[in-house]
Amino acid sequence: MVYTLLRHLSDDLSLLHQRAMVMGYLRSRNRMTDQEMIEFGSQGKPLTERKQFDSFLHSLKTGDHVIIDEIQTLGSATEEILTVLNCLLSREVILELASVELEIDDQTPLAAILPLIMHLSEPVEYEGRRNQKGRPKGSKSASKFDSYLDRIITQLKAGTNVSAIARDLNVSRSSLKDYIESRQLKKILDDSWMETLFSQYRPDPMGAPELVCTLHP
Repeated sequence: MVYTLLRHLSDDLSLLHQRAMVMGYLRSRNRMTDQEMIEFGSQGKPLTERKQFDSFLHSLKTGDHVIIDEIQTLGSATEEILTVLNCLLSREVILELASVELEIDDQTPLAAILPLIMHLSEPVEYEGRRNQKGRPKGSKSASKFDSYLDRIITQLKAGTNVSAIARDLNVSRSSLKDYIESRQLKKILDDSWMETLFSQYRPDPMGAPELVCTLHP
């Protein structure tokens, strides 16, 4: 099945833009969607309270394709998006991003995904976010180091220390260290951190299951 997923974030124009991008992406590839899913009422809600989205995730089967406009359709914060991605990929569902023409499956390297989520906000208290004005608390502005992200990730995964990476890039060690910490790159590249993240969404054994697929690859 090929699903298109739209998320109502601010106004009807947002939905129209998402649909236009997704349908243009499909037409350019001579493809059609089997079903369109629109998520309403999720703005300002944490992942565990998005019941409609949760039901949609659990309805997906191996080999399904989910096409969205941008990565923010999945969530508002980095950790939420990584959780949903794990849910999709653990079920061998293929995610397609129309805006950047990227197909994500379980073979896609993390370095290809991180640039898409680096500027999203960190988890914050959700109460009152609907009326918040300006840049969300914890959100990240663009950095000159973003253009080096692939190289930084590669060297961190190889165990290279920050001083050596800074020398290789010919940049300030302290500035690079601040960038790595602000983007939580070491934590993101640490598998144990991922397990800690998913445990935050572990269901109450006496309650209804929430994102169970994130816990069992």
